[in-house]
Amino acid sequence: MLLSIFETILKQSETTLAALKNIKTMKLYPEAKRIFRELDNLGVKENEAIDVKSLFAFDQLHYHGIQSVQACINALNLKRGDKLLEIGSGWGGPSRYIAHMVGANVEALELQKDYHNVGCSLTERCGLADRVAHVCTDFLTYENKSNHFNNIVSWLALYHIPNRQKSCLRIFELLKPGGRVFIEDLTLMNRNANVNWALLKSDLFANSLISIDDYKSCFENVGFKIDVCEDMTIDWSEFTRNRYSNFLERKNEFINLHGKELFDQMEYFYMKIVEYFNMKAIGGLRLICSK
Repeated sequence: MLLSIFETILKQSETTLAALKNIKTMKLYPEAKRIFRELDNLGVKENEAIDVKSLFAFDQLHYHGIQSVQACINALNLKRGDKLLEIGSGWGGPSRYIAHMVGANVEALELQKDYHNVGCSLTERCGLADRVAHVCTDFLTYENKSNHFNNIVSWLALYHIPNRQKSCLRIFELLKPGGRVFIEDLTLMNRNANVNWALLKSDLFANSLISIDDYKSCFENVGFKIDVCEDMTIDWSEFTRNRYSNFLERKNEFINLHGKELFDQMEYFYMKIVEYFNMKAIGGLRLICSK
């Protein structure tokens, strides 16, 4: 049975918008507008036009930033005119990067209204609104009957969404025949790891955290062919350790810009991610598959 320990605990087969808004329990997401202070610190004032390249260093919320997005572009051979859906777009960083680099038409799907609003503003100010359309909705209730996509991408988002089988089926349905999917996501590594699982579920908003093998099976079961399934655990464990160390090194700079409360929230999240990787409770994968 392809149910994670968390799905079993929650006994939840369907999701609602209200339930998913509990993603704010993740201390990574306390204040969407903090990116505007980063821009102001660079001399870019509110409502001014932005060179999209100036955002690349800090509008990506996943591991390895634009390096990972470029790997996606290369793996899927993305090109001008492709119709692409990003699930869980956050500030819209990957969508803007793809639209800018290859000229694809991207739909950036994000549940959190504050991140959606900031993403819309950044995209407009970068002059990319004609190529990136932001949509604020729950993926499991998302409907797009007129445009099936050439490609669907997602970074560190699907494990948030309850009902893994339904989300995989929706991805399959939204993709054109011959289309491809690129996903990087957290996975369940060891169910017997010595961690507080209820706290981990809350810290990571982990509603469908499953093993790599189960992840592959979920996509195969709805009709996908697995092209690549790469275990990213060692790489991401090192990345998160370095991120935490670098964050602590710039503590004073961060507090001066954003305040002590936000520092404490994000410091907690970065610390706990390191802990969960170190305890071998979580891992990660890169999955590429075809319809």
